[in-house]
Amino acid sequence: MPRPPRKNQRWKAAGKCDGRCWYCGDKPEELTVDHAKPRSRGGSNFDDNLLPACLPCNNEKGNLTLSEWRKFVKMKIIRNLMSLGYFNGDLGKIKISFYGEGNDSPFK
Repeated sequence: MPRPPRKNQRWKAAGKCDGRCWYCGDKPEELTVDHAKPRSRGGSNFDDNLLPACLPCNNEKGNLTLSEWRKFVKMKIIRNLMSLGYFNGDLGKIKISFYGEGNDSPFK
C-alpha cells in the first residue's frame, strides 16, 4: 500500500496557494492534501501531484481527475443557474477555472 504524504509534503502543498484551497480559494483552519491524479488511478505522492484542498472540495472531488472534476463543477453550476432561470445560452462559453490555476499551475 502506498504511503500517505509526509508532513513536509503537506507544508509544500499548503504553500502552493498561501494556505488556501486550490479549488475554491477558501482559507480553512485545516487544509487537506488532494492528489491531482488520484492514487486509486495511478497517481503518486510526488509534490507535483499534491494540491492543498479544503475538506468539502477534497471530499466532493473524490477519485476524479482534474478534468473530470472540472466537468462536474461546470455541470453543477449550469444546473443551478438554469434552475434559477439565469442561463439558456451556449454551454461551451462557460469556462471553469480553479483558484490555484492563477498560481502558475502545471494542471491548466
